[in-house]
Amino acid sequence: MAEEFNNSDIEILVATMNRSSLDFLVPMFPGRQYSEFNILVINQTTENNIAQSDHPRIRVINVFDKGLSKSRNLALDNAMGKLCIITDDDVVFKVDFCDHITTAFNENRASALISFRVEKTEGILYKKYPLQRLTTTKLSNRLNIMSIEMAVNREKVRNAKLKFNEHFGLGAQFCMGEEAIFLNDAKKLGLGLVMEPRVIAMHSTQDTHNRISVWDKYYVQGALFTALLDYKYYLLVVSKLAHEIRRNKTKLKQVRIAIKAVGAGRAAFKEII
Repeated sequence: MAEEFNNSDIEILVATMNRSSLDFLVPMFPGRQYSEFNILVINQTTENNIAQSDHPRIRVINVFDKGLSKSRNLALDNAMGKLCIITDDDVVFKVDFCDHITTAFNENRASALISFRVEKTEGILYKKYPLQRLTTTKLSNRLNIMSIEMAVNREKVRNAKLKFNEHFGLGAQFCMGEEAIFLNDAKKLGLGLVMEPRVIAMHSTQDTHNRISVWDKYYVQGALFTALLDYKYYLLVVSKLAHEIRRNKTKLKQVRIAIKAVGAGRAAFKEII
């Protein structure tokens, strides 16, 4: 029988930018010292803004590059923990988050990736989640998982050569969608994916989808949906538009712009590949 995971097997992979100290880690672990955890910080910065660690359990890689997916991939390449939490510098972890993660992986030994719940404020979930554990995910599930909800079995992910697509994510040509492609690639590779109903963290409700124009949003969707379904991309476009119109996030008068943007995003992605 395989040895059970324990909390010391966890490493927290933090993406951040332009840091010259590790003070930002303090509010991420309320009531605890961040030096109690195994942490790898990827600091995308400049030569004049370098962060360093004096703690043996905390490592920092300063890199003079941009792109969230590049940061995620660099973290996964350099991770040492058996279980790795993918996170950002504005996440606040629950006191018992490590227990939830090791328990979930011990109960799902075949899983390469498990997603958890996140709250927007204490006791209020960030979004609507499945009511119970899912061991089989549909595309609609995978489209709704954020990277900060993910924890991975490093060995399984590395052996499968699973990577984030660096054309997608903040700082890339297509500013969203890297999680969905990562999860879809994991599914194609036959890796076990689980959605777990345990809360591990809190995160603010800022949403990239709500901070960009209709053109930019659907430009990304055109590329993303092509990456996911290729020539059947229009199925996701129709579903997305209908959903956004129902929720009043896209107006009927904006549909023509959205469709043109989808076409432009699809063409741009096709040119890349």
